Amino acid sequence: MKKLFITGLSMAVLCPAFALAQDRAQSTQQEHHNGVYLGANYGLYKARGGNFKDNDRELYEGIVGWQLNQYVSIEANYIDFGKYGNDVARADIDGYGIALTGKIPLSDTFALYAKGGRLWWDGSVASLGERHDQNDETWVYGVGALLTVNDWVGITAEYKRYDMEYDRSMYLVPPNSSSTDIDSITVGARITF
Repeated sequence: MKKLFITGLSMAVLCPAFALAQDRAQSTQQEHHNGVYLGANYGLYKARGGNFKDNDRELYEGIVGWQLNQYVSIEANYIDFGKYGNDVARADIDGYGIALTGKIPLSDTFALYAKGGRLWWDGSVASLGERHDQNDETWVYGVGALLTVNDWVGITAEYKRYDMEYDRSMYLVPPNSSSTDIDSITVGARITF
């Protein structure tokens, strides 16, 4: 049910942006910041739910994207959440993802965007002395802002949520919840080729 809600929410946010993008793309001849781009993000995240409540932690993300037109891009990324948790339960997670982004330019140099996609992650979870590895996939969705410095360089600020779940049946004493949503806030830079 939760995944259906998230999928519906993502579509409700992205579909109007894509329709607007198509209408504007047909009415303008301007080529604006299109092409392949590389990006890097640094940020903080909080893990919520289960036994993974903790203070802010650092994350690192690398991005390869393709700006199809002024309004739509496709991104692939690698993200490393590092280790988080407490003395009772700890996790170490990283993964690869893909996302579709719908962008609404507010000026020649500033745009807002929404994105949605999937993350395939590898995690190592330790709870009460037991350690288990798990591979899984999850939905990712978020919003952000892009400030274009020039034709090649842009600066981003972004919020994303990752709906993580792990297998409680692996543990002799299972954690309270199988759900560990991760909220992240990042800043980054991108170079367009």
